[in-house]
Amino acid sequence: MKFFAPYRVRVEKDIITRVVRILKGRGSLYVKANQEVTPEEIIGIGEITSGFRTINLSTELSVSPNEVGQYLTRNLGQRIYKGELLAFKKGGLFKGKQVVIAPTDGILDFLNIKTGELKISLLPKKVDLLAGVYGIVEDIDAERGHAVIRTQVSQVRGILGFGKPCDGMMHILDRRDVLIPKSVIQPKYGGHILVGGSLFFKETISSAISAGVSGIITGGINAQDYKEMASGRLVFPKKLDNDIGIGILICEGFGSVPIADDIFKMLSAYEGRFVFLDGNKALINLPSFSSSSLIKVKNTQLPKLPDILTTEAGSSGISELEVGLKVRIIGNSYFGEQGKLLAIDNSPTLLPSKIKTYLATVETSRRKIQVPVANLEIIR
Repeated sequence: MKFFAPYRVRVEKDIITRVVRILKGRGSLYVKANQEVTPEEIIGIGEITSGFRTINLSTELSVSPNEVGQYLTRNLGQRIYKGELLAFKKGGLFKGKQVVIAPTDGILDFLNIKTGELKISLLPKKVDLLAGVYGIVEDIDAERGHAVIRTQVSQVRGILGFGKPCDGMMHILDRRDVLIPKSVIQPKYGGHILVGGSLFFKETISSAISAGVSGIITGGINAQDYKEMASGRLVFPKKLDNDIGIGILICEGFGSVPIADDIFKMLSAYEGRFVFLDGNKALINLPSFSSSSLIKVKNTQLPKLPDILTTEAGSSGISELEVGLKVRIIGNSYFGEQGKLLAIDNSPTLLPSKIKTYLATVETSRRKIQVPVANLEIIR
């Protein structure tokens, strides 16, 4: 009798693929098609709006809101820098002078004479776009600020995720089997992609967003937390994108589940290195850090360029179960364990639940176990 099971590619080493580098905000790209690039090369500069700051000058100067304008040292629309004099009121007989110093660089944008509040728009910030890879530029979209680069990477695919593409230096927070509390998140992790443990608590994720963390990679997540962040869905439509201000990739599933050895070993090799994460595609790209990879990149031609911002590579399907294959257990018992399929029974077994099913014998790194065939997936 033949048995079939879902298969899923979890880890692929040293493949040639395409990555998209996207400017933050409006800006310019400095590369051309067919140009070679290196990881540290700046291929463009974008400009992002930094927001605004509001100061209640009526309170600061102890005057009525409609009088605030006469004490400003700059006109609306003018630029001011942090530490410069923003407003000044001379002292009187019973009061000393009142001085207000600009708390930040910005432009005096709007004065509300009903409330006495001054809005300072922060100066736009220029952000360099690094290539991040050894590769060859295949296509440029100057209008959207996209550069498509052919390169060599190793890929890790998770079970699920959400969040638009992000990048950053990878940092391993802790062992693959620990819970990650809010207290672990620090301001120094801003712009990083954090790898940690069997579960990130909801408040830990919120703290990471506040700290400016780019992305999170973890073994599991609480189903309710995922549902709240994924627009109220447990199964997120692949054609839709979600953006909560951070990229999140779940490697194993719902609940507290350690990141499996195959993925954790791969990620650990990239500690302190620049990586790419696409939560909506549940995909991590780990760029080659060897310049010699350019030789393989040059000699490899990929199929006609698709719209890789929306197209997903086929990484799953159905395949025949055969002895010797590497499998992962997806049922309630022994969930997440991996091993080699040793045998499949020739006849069904009556389980305590009164269900008859065929059992498979799987050899893991620690033991041999028997599980229903339906509780297996083939991993590649």
